[in-house]
Amino acid sequence: MSDFPDDLVQLQRNLRQADADLRAFLNEHPHAPEPVDGWHDKPGEGHWHERRQDPSPGWTDDEKQTEVELRKVLLDAIQQVHAHPHWNTLTGPDLVKARMRLKHADDPAEG
Repeated sequence: MSDFPDDLVQLQRNLRQADADLRAFLNEHPHAPEPVDGWHDKPGEGHWHERRQDPSPGWTDDEKQTEVELRKVLLDAIQQVHAHPHWNTLTGPDLVKARMRLKHADDPAEG
């Protein structure tokens, strides 16, 4: 499958899942956790193109706490991948290439 330790591959999977969980949460909620009014700028009103931001009703305290927890899980997953002892066996360009390969360790093989 790959030249990475199994536990490192699993940590990368955990990181990918944590990122997906946070993104899904953010996509399902209003853009701003605090209530804000929307706005709409038209061309000629100080901008060369139209800009718009919808109002946000804000999030509940439980939703805000969920976001904090999801971000913590993601940051912990990032730290675990980056601090894995496997990386101590590589240096320079080999290290960079290996880190990039790990991100694609579960991709289907081409051919």
